[in-house]
Amino acid sequence: MVSNEDIIRMQLINGLGRKTISKILNYIETRDLKLNNFSDIVKLLERMGIKRLKIDLDKIEKDASEIFECCKESKIKIIGLYDMEYPKRLKFIEDKPIILYVDGDEELLDQDNNIAIVGSRTPSQKGYEISSIFAEKLAEEHCCIVSGFASGCDEAAHNGCLQAKGRTVAVIPSGHLNVIRNNKALYNMIIINGGAIVSEFPPKEKAGKYGFIDRNRIIAAISEGIIVIEGGQKGGIFHTVKYANDYNRPVAYTTNFLEEEKKPIFNNNIEIIDSFDKLANFKNKTCKKNCLTM
Repeated sequence: MVSNEDIIRMQLINGLGRKTISKILNYIETRDLKLNNFSDIVKLLERMGIKRLKIDLDKIEKDASEIFECCKESKIKIIGLYDMEYPKRLKFIEDKPIILYVDGDEELLDQDNNIAIVGSRTPSQKGYEISSIFAEKLAEEHCCIVSGFASGCDEAAHNGCLQAKGRTVAVIPSGHLNVIRNNKALYNMIIINGGAIVSEFPPKEKAGKYGFIDRNRIIAAISEGIIVIEGGQKGGIFHTVKYANDYNRPVAYTTNFLEEEKKPIFNNNIEIIDSFDKLANFKNKTCKKNCLTM
């Protein structure tokens, strides 16, 4: 079984992507190969004849050591695919993360009362308020609110949850240290209130071209249901809903979303939340445990 440290070293190989690494790890696991160190992995890659790889061992070791030290200093946990702490619900998606970096309570990623609230980065005032109020109401009913730590609806959802002294999970498209610079106060409040901030990326890594899309698949996977406040047929909301459909997660929309879009999108069976009663019904339907009526 390959260690987390060596998986991270594999990620640092130029030309080796997440999906290819997953296939290599599966190859190693199914054949029960005994690889004692990273040098053995490099030799295996050479035997497999994977093209376009640029392996600079000195640079890989330098960059890996920096990641390990940064995580240690910042108290960021490294959770790998083979760890007991790895979220079970992520194991069942096709394009699963192979390494997670988690600050806070990693057990929240496997709770059965997680509900995601997502929406536009530039919502209307009404949309921002709906996102905050819905998160607050759900938190009062012991839900954990999942969102993407972006400005707009995400920020409102996290803050609404915290207003009710609830716990919230932020799934971020970059490393933790880049996010802290952008919104340190919200980051700290999430951790202080027992929440979690999770990423696939090392602490100092900036958000890349596909980081936001990759983040959205995790949001959908660790949530029991998704509520869309405002958004569009393109961009992050579209991808989150698509992943939710792929993972068989219920999706609901607010009237504010439908008013903005002018027409139903994503599927023909639109569930609309336009009252606290319907919010409670959606929560009771999606979460496994029974809840009190709002």
